[in-house]
Amino acid sequence: MKIGIVIGTRPEVMKNYAIVKALREANLEFAVLHTNQHQDPLLREVVFAKMGYMPDFIYPYPYSIGAAIDWVSKIICTQQIDLILVNGDTAASIVGAVAAVYSDVGLAHVEAGLRAYDNRMIEERNRIMVDSAAHYLFTYTQHHAEYLKKIPDLRGRIFNVGNTTVDLIHDFSAELVKPRADAYAYITLHRKEFTDSRTRMVDVFTTLNALADEFDAMIFPMHPRTRAAMKNYGLSFDLLSRITVIDPVEPFTSLSYEKFASLIITDSGCIQEEAYIFGVPCVTVRNNTERPETIKAGANVLTGFSPVVIRDKVCAQKSLGQQQFPPVYGDCGVGNRVVQTLRQHFINWRDY
Repeated sequence: MKIGIVIGTRPEVMKNYAIVKALREANLEFAVLHTNQHQDPLLREVVFAKMGYMPDFIYPYPYSIGAAIDWVSKIICTQQIDLILVNGDTAASIVGAVAAVYSDVGLAHVEAGLRAYDNRMIEERNRIMVDSAAHYLFTYTQHHAEYLKKIPDLRGRIFNVGNTTVDLIHDFSAELVKPRADAYAYITLHRKEFTDSRTRMVDVFTTLNALADEFDAMIFPMHPRTRAAMKNYGLSFDLLSRITVIDPVEPFTSLSYEKFASLIITDSGCIQEEAYIFGVPCVTVRNNTERPETIKAGANVLTGFSPVVIRDKVCAQKSLGQQQFPPVYGDCGVGNRVVQTLRQHFINWRDY
């Protein structure tokens, strides 16, 4: 069995760390195919290097989903790849899934079963399509596994293995250094449903700015999309005059900020998980989430975009303090569980 891991973004590089490590330990043949969706040199110089692996193949042309599918399909053929593994809900997951389907090879989806129940989100549509095509569905929680079991005619087998981020944080936690001594809130806001609305941006920024007295500091590494939206709408940084706005930080710096924060305010799916694993209370500025397990445990709350709700939830979550939440994402060894499951249940789908 030769496995092709298709990735395209920084989070995927990190989420697949545990799987690459387990494949090496099992002495299984694999290749990493990078669609070049995130083309930042930082990706290869810092993130891949930190994770201890590099892509074996990099898409060499300007990024295009359709052309990337053809590229992956050709590599499946020339490298005699038996199974494609994708992680999450990115464009790369669709690229890998479609290439696998039309090449008649196996498809494994790690992070299967997530749903925000909002088909306006491109990520939601990606999840549905990849789950429907996959032969092996690896879920992060039992909740996600139970959801998948209710889908009629789902062709894949379901395996609840836990969250690969648990392995990542376990292995690198000692390297995460406290970035500052004071009690701070850490903010990340970049999603399309936020940046596509001038009113939402003004309301949220004004509300957060007014909450500055609740913390010694509020740290906001601003995503390029958010910065571009501010410029497009003619918004002044005076809206954030009491918040420390900094340039985007590399992923491990972000993890350090998360680990030692008093509170995380975000619209990121991955950061909701990371906050939970670190035991840091979270406020999610969205109308929905595909991580309901964090809500159920009280570790996370949804606010929508209402200034009153945001203010009340920030104050309430801050009072929780850091704590250990129930281990819904499983124990360490997630990468090994994925690899051993594939070894045990692999079928050559070309024969079917």
